Amino acid sequence: MLTKIITVDQQNIGTVKFHAYIVVMPNDEIGFAIYLNDFSGPLILFVQEEANRVNFRVDDDQFYWIVKNSKFKKADRQQFYDEFEVFMRNMEYRAKVYLFQDNTINYISASREIIRYKNEYIDGQLKASCANE
Repeated sequence: MLTKIITVDQQNIGTVKFHAYIVVMPNDEIGFAIYLNDFSGPLILFVQEEANRVNFRVDDDQFYWIVKNSKFKKADRQQFYDEFEVFMRNMEYRAKVYLFQDNTINYISASREIIRYKNEYIDGQLKASCANE
């Protein structure tokens, strides 16, 4: 269970509210998390998993929830995705500045995964292997 200790920012995008927090993990390590609405766990979590390297984790179930529950047209989804990407890049920057200055960060915005997430959200289609989950 993560403990939210500092609210960093929040933003409404479409009908979803994103919240960014500095969190404490069960092992007392500090992390940075982006939460979706009132979900109990983070959508995206940045954690230092090895010396001088910070990685991100995405909760695919929450991402799939967003895709399945979005009733917007493709053009609206593109706009919402663009807004989310700006928010996410700003939060990645803040995570680097506030917590991980001396670390190498694997940014979600620079990952190959982000292209899959983007396409699935904008198209409103999950990969066949994910659609049944």
